[in-house]
Amino acid sequence: MQTQLSFAAEHRSFINGALIDQSQISSMKNWYPVSICDQTLDVFWRDLGEQKFHASFFQNTLNEQARSQRRVCKTSINVLGQFSNFVEPTAFVFHVSRCGSTLMTQMLSTLAHCIVLSEPPVIDIFFRTYKEFSEKNVRIFQQLIAALGQKRFDNERNLIIKLDSWHLGRIDFIRAAFPQTPLLFLYREPQQVLASHRRQRGPQMIPDFVDMGNLQIDRIDLSPGDLDAYCLRVLDQFYATAIEHYHVSNLQLINYSELPKLVWEKLLDHLNIACSTDELCQVKARSQFHSKHTDQSFHGDPPSQIEHIEIKKTLKFYQRLESLRQSQSNA
Repeated sequence: MQTQLSFAAEHRSFINGALIDQSQISSMKNWYPVSICDQTLDVFWRDLGEQKFHASFFQNTLNEQARSQRRVCKTSINVLGQFSNFVEPTAFVFHVSRCGSTLMTQMLSTLAHCIVLSEPPVIDIFFRTYKEFSEKNVRIFQQLIAALGQKRFDNERNLIIKLDSWHLGRIDFIRAAFPQTPLLFLYREPQQVLASHRRQRGPQMIPDFVDMGNLQIDRIDLSPGDLDAYCLRVLDQFYATAIEHYHVSNLQLINYSELPKLVWEKLLDHLNIACSTDELCQVKARSQFHSKHTDQSFHGDPPSQIEHIEIKKTLKFYQRLESLRQSQSNA
């Protein structure tokens, strides 16, 4: 299928570089898992040296590395268990897309003691490869997160991982692996999300382009080519899943409208992330620029007046989330 080929091509770009035999490596420190072969279960790694994760997405960090410095290694899945010096996850970030999650993680990435990983491709590959909910697979996932959260610098003490939006369907799995780690869920008014995807469609909002995992998108009576309706059906599933797991998984609900102030007014304390006055200024300064284009000031999204006929159903889910968030804030 074309979509599978396009994603395969993307992942092939992550493992392009000088191939280093595992026997030549004395330590896997500075090596990061970037892909998993779904047939052999071999793990592919990239040596990132002291390169930090300041880019908007994990894959941007991989792509920014000079081609002459790209070193790749292939190992068995068991090598994931070698990491003993790592930072425990501070939070996992779920989101509906186009809702401020990238801006929030970019703000946190200004803090030198925070490791902030935004949508590491290897996590998506893991969930597409290890579909079974088993104790063994949960343990492998824990090891994968330890490898991603390896401690390379002495001051590192927080690890924030932002997942792809469709990973909300694996929230049971993630909660089983990390029962105490805070889970954040960022969302936004559906008309605004839809307007953003109208300007540039995310892959999850195109039918059959992304493996949505456990999320079952209702495609009954969906007109062929009506991408806006499909987007709203996806949002229905995102909102409904968050509502379902609000109490069970102890989701912290965050509305786009609360950003960016919520980060320094509540979130840092909620996650026990300490920062100095100067660091706080850095966090606030980053909030003034576009989440994905760091050289551009952000003045808000243009409004969209085109309302889809199916949005009323989606709004009911959204309003239910808002009710839960407000009760959460008053608790």
